[in-house]
Amino acid sequence: MSIPQQHECDPNNPEEAFTWALVGLPGPKNAPMIVHPMVLRQWSKHLWDLGFRHCSEEQTKEYHPPVRGHHHWLNGSGSWVEKGTPRPARITAPDVTALTPQERADLVEQLHHHGDLGHLVNNQGAQAEPVGEAESQ
Repeated sequence: MSIPQQHECDPNNPEEAFTWALVGLPGPKNAPMIVHPMVLRQWSKHLWDLGFRHCSEEQTKEYHPPVRGHHHWLNGSGSWVEKGTPRPARITAPDVTALTPQERADLVEQLHHHGDLGHLVNNQGAQAEPVGEAESQ
């Protein structure tokens, strides 16, 4: 489930009207409170039933979702900032089609040393064929 964002929520639906506002609430030592989206929907309806309504003219903060990692409700690295603050660019992996063969080999080497390619090693301990060797044979 992705993180509810204001522009995606129906302001006339009690279960959506406030979900965006309840994301990443501040907590102890500035740790955001991470809550499942279904609970946010229940809380939103509760606020609606109490008579709360959003007044966009009074809004001074907006939520910026995480710039790294999954856009998932468990990724609590988004933040509330002053309304109108430019959003930072999302950090993504490089487009490997734009890399040279040597740069791709360097990337594979880094992934290997970091342990991210362990699933390519079979159970007997033999490693998968190194990148580029199959093409040269």
